[in-house]
Amino acid sequence: MIKIRNESDFRNWFKENYRKLGFSDIITSNSKCCPDFVMLENGHQVKVELEVKSSNFCLHHHSLDDVDKVVCAFKDVELSVPVIEVDNVKIVGIKDNAPYSFSELTYALFEKEKIFTTSEVAKSLNINIGTADRALMELLIKDRIMRIKKVGVTLWLLR
Repeated sequence: MIKIRNESDFRNWFKENYRKLGFSDIITSNSKCCPDFVMLENGHQVKVELEVKSSNFCLHHHSLDDVDKVVCAFKDVELSVPVIEVDNVKIVGIKDNAPYSFSELTYALFEKEKIFTTSEVAKSLNINIGTADRALMELLIKDRIMRIKKVGVTLWLLR
């Protein structure tokens, strides 16, 4: 069972599992606009948009001209482009562990190092500082890490 909380978790899952869906490589990745990915499939470039529900493609006002395929966790509407529905996806709440959430990916970093700054987490996961800070705060609230503030720097340590 694939546990995700939102589209970001789904995106993280996709980056680790795209080969299972028939793609051979990620050519480009863009989380700010459509398409989310340009993939290599059978030697051809394919523009792919990720959505938790296929209907979100319409809700987000994406153009069908901008994509070749939509990959979704739940296919609830038909589109005029191929839609790949991923099997065994479960939407979980914010309090549940979702292995592809930024907080879980962040926590996994602590297996190698015991102390991080927010900017080191952001760089390691290739995410922005704000996303890294939210993931670290979530781990702090769950009492999985602790925070030490020093002049000019905040250190995050494994509990």
